This record gives sequence, C-alpha cells and structure tokens, in this order.
Amino acid sequence: MNGIIVDADSEQPIEFVNIGILDKNQGTITNPRGEFNLIVPKQFETDSLTISHINYYSVRVLAKNFSNRTIVLRPKTTELPEVVILNKKRKTKKIGVKSYSKILSMRVISKNNDIIEAAQRINVPNGEIKVKAVNFALRKWSKVDGVKVRINFYENIDNTPHRKIVLKNIITEIPTQADSDWIHIDLNKKDIYISQDFFIGIEFIPNFENPTIVDLGGILTKGKGYRRENSLGSWSKLNGAASINVEMEY
Repeated sequence: MNGIIVDADSEQPIEFVNIGILDKNQGTITNPRGEFNLIVPKQFETDSLTISHINYYSVRVLAKNFSNRTIVLRPKTTELPEVVILNKKRKTKKIGVKSYSKILSMRVISKNNDIIEAAQRINVPNGEIKVKAVNFALRKWSKVDGVKVRINFYENIDNTPHRKIVLKNIITEIPTQADSDWIHIDLNKKDIYISQDFFIGIEFIPNFENPTIVDLGGILTKGKGYRRENSLGSWSKLNGAASINVEMEY
C-alpha cells in the first residue's frame, strides 16, 4: 500500500509522519514529499494503521481498506504554557549516560525506510527544569549520511516510555563529527520546561536512499535504556543503556 499525507489547511504534503500498527512493529515514515509505501502482512490486515505527527491530530484507518490514498491531517492548536521566571541562581547539570564503552556499541539498522529510535530515562531534580541540550554518542563508522534526528520527550510510566509530553516537532541534521563521538543538539531556544521524570528519545529519520546503520555508544550498567526499530512499534528494553544525556538548568 502507498499514499500521501497532506495538511488539511494548506493541502501541502507533510514530511516525516509516522505510520504504523501500534506495538506490532509494522510501520514506515513519509518522505519529504509526504509519500510513503508500506507492506502489511496478511495477519495484520484487520488491524488499524495509526497515522501520527506531533503537530497534527492522529488518524486511524483499517489496514485492509487502505490503498493509494491521500490522507488529510488536521493541525493541532497548542496553547503555550505560562513560563514563570524566578529571580534565583540557576544550576546546570547533565543527567543520563555520560560515557560509553570503547568495545561496546548498539547497532540498529533501519528497514523499509522506517525509523530507528533509542530512549533513555532521565530523572528530574525537584521542581521544574529547562532542557538546554541533548547529547548522544554516535560511533564514527555509523552510516548516517543525510539522516536527520527528531528529539522526542516521553512520559515515564513504570520505567517505560509512553505518550509524548513535549508537543514540539524538533528535527535537525546530524552535525558533522569532529574529534569526538558525542553529538550535541542545542535546545536552549526551544523553551522546553519539564517537571517530571521522563524518557528522552533520539529518533533517526532515514535519508530514503541508502540503509541507515546506527552504532550508538552504550554501557552495560544503568539499565534504563529502550529502543525500537519501527514507527509506532513496541519498545524493547536494553540490557544496559544507550549513551544519551540531557543538559538541564534548574
């Protein structure tokens, strides 16, 4: 099955929309022209496809009824929360995994132009924090030319990532690596404030031409890591953790 996804107001195609059968590891993502192609095995034809993007209301369509269709998504109208500026000295801190094993990496290969995502639990100090940056270790032999990342923030329920809690579509090119395996994504101007423990997710969006092979740094301790290899697929717990941390101000 294939199709195109467009904005209800502008009628323009929407790139990087997640399409999949929830928790069944069958999915894909739209390309920059809003197009997608998805092969659904017969055993899933009576399931519903969920079409999801952080800036739009989700749509569900029965898989067996879907073929060569245009799907229209309605934009969400999001009210910005009030930000209170306190006149006190703020602290900065990195929380998460700040190192990686030189002999260990977490290899993930994208399939059918689908996403790869790794997530790490972040414990928030008392009160509200501002997210200033996200860092993750990407080994230099990874094949990520032309690959973008989307930064996702998930609710922590029973130490597992659940629904998204930051309604912002944060997508950026992977910066060119220099002398370090660490990739730094500056989020200071995004004004992201969180007052609960959460999972930070690094979603790798394919370049739609060549396979994406991601080798993330990892460690065998701090077992708070998860990964998934499909849009809207199920999360798998890691034996250890991916090397992902958050720089925060509080």
